[in-house]
Amino acid sequence: MASDSQTAVAAGCPRVRPQRVLATCVQDALGQLGSKYAREGVRVFLFGSIARSWPEAPLGADFDVGYVAPSSPVASAELRRRLEDDLAALPSIRPVDLVDFSQASEPFRTLALQCTIDLAHVHASPAAS
Repeated sequence: MASDSQTAVAAGCPRVRPQRVLATCVQDALGQLGSKYAREGVRVFLFGSIARSWPEAPLGADFDVGYVAPSSPVASAELRRRLEDDLAALPSIRPVDLVDFSQASEPFRTLALQCTIDLAHVHASPAAS
């Protein structure tokens, strides 16, 4: 007899990936990063699968991180380098995709901004381990 998950896949339903609550140290690091950049007027946020399931994350999902900053092109390049360095220091092995939303296409922004987590307002979940 087929299990419920096998039946759902056979019927054309997408398989739901197992999820796990993000570790407290990862949540804290993301919150600190968001607060740091918010003081500079930069909005840093999660979008994508982790934003949709926060504070859980699908196993194998990457961090989709977006940012918006009122700045010049020269300052923008420096900001991106700093963000990349800070994100590389996250206490996680998950890959990170960093997107400058001022450079993204309108259709992409419209879709991606439907569900975001503003990192300046992230606090570790009591259920995180």
